[in-house]
Amino acid sequence: MALLALCACTSAPATEPPPSPTPTDSAGVNCEDAPPNVVGAALEMRLTGPRQTISGNVVRCAYGGGSAEVRFETGADAASFAEGRRDHSGITDLPGFHDEAYRATAITGEVVRTAVVARAGTVEITVTTDATADRAQQLIDTLFAAL
Repeated sequence: MALLALCACTSAPATEPPPSPTPTDSAGVNCEDAPPNVVGAALEMRLTGPRQTISGNVVRCAYGGGSAEVRFETGADAASFAEGRRDHSGITDLPGFHDEAYRATAITGEVVRTAVVARAGTVEITVTTDATADRAQQLIDTLFAAL
């Protein structure tokens, strides 16, 4: 009987906690917020994907079938926006476009790449593409309206 009571007092072996899930969004934002049909229509490109990469508060959505990337940054403010701006050259301010915005153009040979960056509240969206800045701005308007 004592042996039976001793067995009842022993605890089950410790189990390891399950691994942490892979992050699928950053503060509620992910590439589902920028589906390829919406991005492609705005940029006038046939896109597939996107391939999502998350690093801290930044979500990058790289699309196949064309040269396009959408980048969401959550927790953005005027200071982080200014810091990111220093990474670009060929900048043109876009006054009146969301809280603050600019476009940057890089030319490599015959390829012109445009990045349009806009912040509204604590979310910053960057669209980098071979499409025109006007199309990128239209896409940013669409994405902010859907958030």
